[in-house]
Amino acid sequence: MSQQFQGRSSHGQLERKFEPAIENPKPVQQIRNIHVTGVIRDASKTIHYPKQPKIQIIKVPQRCGSNQTVCSVQGFSTLTYDDIRPKEKEESVINKIMRLFTREVDPCKCLPYQNNTCIKAKEWLGNYDIDKLKTKYSNLLESKCEPKIIKQINLDVERTHPLKNYPQKLSDLQQVLIAYSKYNKIVGYMQGMNFVAAGLIYHSDNYVAFELLRKLIDLLQMNDLYSPMSPGLSKHIQLIDYLILTKMPDLYQHFCINGVKVDMFCASWLFSLFGMMIPIQKQVKLFDCIFRYGWTYIYQLIIGFLLYHQEILMSEDMTGIICILSQQNYRIDDNELEVDWDELLDASLNVKISKTFIQEMHMKFDTKIQTFKI
Repeated sequence: MSQQFQGRSSHGQLERKFEPAIENPKPVQQIRNIHVTGVIRDASKTIHYPKQPKIQIIKVPQRCGSNQTVCSVQGFSTLTYDDIRPKEKEESVINKIMRLFTREVDPCKCLPYQNNTCIKAKEWLGNYDIDKLKTKYSNLLESKCEPKIIKQINLDVERTHPLKNYPQKLSDLQQVLIAYSKYNKIVGYMQGMNFVAAGLIYHSDNYVAFELLRKLIDLLQMNDLYSPMSPGLSKHIQLIDYLILTKMPDLYQHFCINGVKVDMFCASWLFSLFGMMIPIQKQVKLFDCIFRYGWTYIYQLIIGFLLYHQEILMSEDMTGIICILSQQNYRIDDNELEVDWDELLDASLNVKISKTFIQEMHMKFDTKIQTFKI
């Protein structure tokens, strides 16, 4: 098995074929009428949605018309459902509507301009003493910090695009990162932390965000990843390489032929825990799963992301593959997104990866020789 973790060499590149463009194509868009039945309203006028609502989708092709999705709920007024893309597959549409009517109410009602701790952040934090957390955080802010660390934090805070429209949150992010650099002097500060902390600050006060960042880094044992020279990075890269080999052998072979290695596209995902890719408003599910399943879920999400793009990846050369796997990085406008993150975050839980296997492999990794002792 140890041989499977060794580096891979390039075996040349495949020719990339281009199909001729169609001149002046006529846009074809569709109106979807979605009828949901089985919804009832009780005597107190409370709406009850069934666990298995009946959904009927009617597609009406139109030329040069605007795309519209209409959700008709039995006994109620028609709603416009804007979270469906043009030409989206019917199965995906049904899954979205099912989630709309069957999911539990998300208790997180965070707005980025509010300074408070939401119920989800309290859930991630667990039992805590507010006064102790505030005192600990305040004491750290009052202590000295190396100027070079502050300089790097200030540079990276300005580059933290999920919070770029919220100056107060950027100021909070700076304070949390400085406090953590003082707390963990072995690591100090490492690029990528800013995206992780940004997702936590979106849901909590500064002192809570600091404690969640500390808890998350301890839970995932990220000191070896965030330390100088990142000795732990190779551990995750080699494991992901092995998981691609075993879960997606065809894609693995295609990567080998085109000289694509995991560290070419995956390192930034690991350092930021996908914070640079997933819109900050959709990270609740991400943190839920990471706090619950740890690295196992992060690996599941990486494999899930590759499965999501497998068909198009198999048709590309090295340049195209790297472009596809990095095009979601630094996206902030939901309208630009080409990934349904709600669907992908849920679907990734179905990727079969043993938590016990991951824990055992982590324990067998030797950072000095950068390999697994099997």
